[in-house]
Amino acid sequence: MALPLIPIAIGVGVAAFGAGRKLLKNMETTRLADESKAKARGAYLQLAFAVDTIRAEDDPIASEHLGRAKDLLDSARVMLDVATTPEAADAAGEVISEGFEQVEMACAALGIEPPRRLSEL
Repeated sequence: MALPLIPIAIGVGVAAFGAGRKLLKNMETTRLADESKAKARGAYLQLAFAVDTIRAEDDPIASEHLGRAKDLLDSARVMLDVATTPEAADAAGEVISEGFEQVEMACAALGIEPPRRLSEL
């Protein structure tokens, strides 16, 4: 009577093991994505502060660079909102980095020192 139950028990055990392994892998991916998103959000907030506080109304070149930086900032926000993998968060970080380059060019046009990036602090 116990003999037919053994294959069923083994099958249930294998299925549970596989599901548990997949769950742990998904948890690790989520953790890595959360860490990448947190890093990118810190840079995002720093870029947002720079874009909001640097005034360049009198300089058309600086205004153009700050406008591009704001567009990149908006794109990065959307990317971070939907990012579910570390790669997606890293892609948002690259967009933020491009935004910093635009801010640095605006600061150069204005003759002021650009803000230091979070990674430089």
